[in-house]
Amino acid sequence: MKQSTRTSWHFNLISAVLAFLLWGGWAFVMNSGESVNRGLVAGLTQGTASFLITLCMVHAVTYLFHRFEKPLVKVVLPACIVICFTGFCLVNVHTLMGTQRILVTILPALMVAFSFCMFTSWRLLRIHQQQGATQYE
Repeated sequence: MKQSTRTSWHFNLISAVLAFLLWGGWAFVMNSGESVNRGLVAGLTQGTASFLITLCMVHAVTYLFHRFEKPLVKVVLPACIVICFTGFCLVNVHTLMGTQRILVTILPALMVAFSFCMFTSWRLLRIHQQQGATQYE
């Protein structure tokens, strides 16, 4: 039985750490205008969420990648599903934490996350094709 195509733990961890730094920093800058404390809460919220979501995103995209048949669907649909769910979660977490500027805080991260999901799916497709798979699982 052929093993499923996966990304490496190194790729997953580096991606998650970079997401924490980039999007936590972005949220801090976008929400610290009135108060540094608000910026810190928003930054830590977004940074932590971005770290966890990035780790989960890779697994979710990989899982969904193997559930579809056609190459185009295997690349695009996992990204769409994951970003819709991610956006829903981020809006709710930021609402609970009292983030003032939710849309400006999460929209750039969601746009990049969509690109990241597409890249991950495309990368999985290439790995899958290089392994000589003639049929999609």
